[in-house]
Amino acid sequence: MNIPTDFHSHVSYTSALEMATAAKEKGLQVLGISEHIYQLYEFRPGLEHLPPEGSFLSTADYIRQVREAAHMLSFDVRLGLEVDFIPSKNEAIQLAIQNQPWDFLIGSIHEIDGLQFEGSYSWPREEGEVLWTQYFKLLQEAILSDSFQVISHPVRMGLRNPHLPSTFDQELEQIADVASSCNVALEINGKDMLAYPHLVYRLAQACAKHHTPMSVGSDAHYPDKVAQAHKETEQLLRQSGIHRVRIWKQQEVEEYSLYFLS
Repeated sequence: MNIPTDFHSHVSYTSALEMATAAKEKGLQVLGISEHIYQLYEFRPGLEHLPPEGSFLSTADYIRQVREAAHMLSFDVRLGLEVDFIPSKNEAIQLAIQNQPWDFLIGSIHEIDGLQFEGSYSWPREEGEVLWTQYFKLLQEAILSDSFQVISHPVRMGLRNPHLPSTFDQELEQIADVASSCNVALEINGKDMLAYPHLVYRLAQACAKHHTPMSVGSDAHYPDKVAQAHKETEQLLRQSGIHRVRIWKQQEVEEYSLYFLS
């Protein structure tokens, strides 16, 4: 596996053991598991509006699953959490999740003013362009919040909204520049890579220009999706002149170079 890490995966439809087994069988060296915060019982209050995926877990059970998978397989599994960035709730959320042994925290945007934009929506061009602009503003706020090691799927708005503003590339460059200044990674997301690679390419170009730290995550919810699009992602990174991938342990930065993975 030329990219030997995957730092975005979920367990609510399956288990940490199944996901880690798939990662090991596919030749990965490290798997970062990052269940959604709203799938954990303790953090569900206040996030009930976010649609559940699979089974709920207690935080203790989630941590135990990840630790047991690593032990049983003698495999490097890192403990993460994907945390929705909601400006009015972020301070309370960060207080609630502290004092847990997270290796990394992913910040993600799934809603704008209560609108969960990954649903079955369509918008006229003018409204779609405004949503993109609002989305980029939230991404920047998430970066500047000093809450996360990495911001996930920065072009996820493209899932339902094809109405790119004329400032799209400038907005991406602004996000990449702010992330670089804050030493926060942006993610090349496997799900996005398969769905709208042209947008991910433009993201990578902006990140290359601003020397933004990069993370790679499949966004897998099932074992067969672990490391999805890694081949395409490696090609994209190399073409963009990006040669380092960032991972974390106990929230401390680790990086490896693609130069040595040929």
